[in-house]
Amino acid sequence: MKRSLSAYLAGAALSVLALCSASAADLPMGGGPAPFYPGPPLFTWTGFYVGANAGFNFGRFSQAGGPFFGNAVGGLYGITAGYNYQSGPLVAGVEADLDFGSVNGSRNPAPNVWGTGNVTCAGSLRARFGYALNRALVYVTAGYAGAALKGSVTDVAAAPNIFASQSAYLNGFVIGTGLEFAVTDRISIKGEYLYNDYGSAGYFSGTRDALNSGVRFSTVRAGVNYHF
Repeated sequence: MKRSLSAYLAGAALSVLALCSASAADLPMGGGPAPFYPGPPLFTWTGFYVGANAGFNFGRFSQAGGPFFGNAVGGLYGITAGYNYQSGPLVAGVEADLDFGSVNGSRNPAPNVWGTGNVTCAGSLRARFGYALNRALVYVTAGYAGAALKGSVTDVAAAPNIFASQSAYLNGFVIGTGLEFAVTDRISIKGEYLYNDYGSAGYFSGTRDALNSGVRFSTVRAGVNYHF
């Protein structure tokens, strides 16, 4: 019986060794190259985009001939469109915007004389140059800026009294800086500061209140863009 038990144990051991050898034969040999798994594609700023913006504006109306319109304060909001091209971390592009709202001021420059100014529409066409840190873009911008400025004067000290209102389109320039961040591959948000100098135009010609007036103001605004 002792011999039978020994034979049974030997047979069991041989069976286990055979199974282990078969399993080992199925295992991959070590020393081969590690499997390659491509990472997700890097984000790129290249392409067209459209968006919306809204901002707060503060500055002053610039006059030669009388400070009729005072300080300029108010909000503008509107649409944005542009194109970026990225090479390495450098990004260059062009952007245009058109905004509506009210940036206004008023003043009482003389007894019984009141003047008001109001920017109701403004737009720009600017170049943008930036440095990309993957999804974050720091940039500077500069270009053309234009605005519609309506000026009004009430002068009850004049004889006859003067009640005049006139609108003009002003042409100037804008410079600024900003930060844009891509929340997803399609959506980005931005914040920027712009300094706008819109030049000047003549108002109330032929009256004693004739003047040459324009407007300069700073803009702090936020925006959201959709990238195609």
